[in-house]
Amino acid sequence: MKKHLSKLMIVIVALSVVAFSCGKDEVSSPISNEVELITTMRLTFRESGSSTVQVFEYKDPDGAGSNPPTKFDPIVLNAKKSYSCNIEVLNESVSPAVDKTPEIIAEANDHQFYFEPVIVNIAVTDLNNDSKNLPFGISSTWNAGVFGNGTVKISLKHKPGTKADGDLVSKGKTDIEVNFIVRLQ
Repeated sequence: MKKHLSKLMIVIVALSVVAFSCGKDEVSSPISNEVELITTMRLTFRESGSSTVQVFEYKDPDGAGSNPPTKFDPIVLNAKKSYSCNIEVLNESVSPAVDKTPEIIAEANDHQFYFEPVIVNIAVTDLNNDSKNLPFGISSTWNAGVFGNGTVKISLKHKPGTKADGDLVSKGKTDIEVNFIVRLQ
C-alpha cells in the first residue's frame, strides 16, 4: 500500500510541476506588442509653404538608465507659422541601431503619441489616425503662435487592445516620454 501511495505521490508531484511550469511559461513568455525600447526620438518639421526642413533629436542611449541624454535639441520654430511634424523613433542601444518607426506604424492600433504644450503658444493638431480612425500622431501639424518659450512633452503610449477615442495620456505604458524645450522666435 505504501508503495502505491509513494508512486501516486510521485505522479501527483510530477503533474503539479508540469502544470506549474506550463502556467509559468504562459505568463512569462514574450507576447507581441510588448513595450518598445526607444532611445531616440527625431522630429522633422517642414514649414508650410516653404522647403525649409528642421530636425530636432533626443538621444539617450541607455534608455531610462542612469546616464543623461547625449543629445537633447531644443525645438526652435518661427512664430506665427505652421509646420508639419513627423516623428521617428529608434533603438540605438544596439549596434546597428534599429529604426522602430515601421514597427510602431504597423502597431498603430496599439500606440498613440500625446503632445502637451506648457506655457509656449503652440497648438498641435491634425494628428494622423490608425486603421480604426483613432488618433495615432506620428504625423501632426504644429501651429506656432506669438514669440515665447516653453515646453512640449511628447509621450508615446503603448495600449495593446485598450486604445479608445478620448484616452487620457495616463492610459497605457510609456514607451518614451520627452519634454522638449520650445522657442518661438
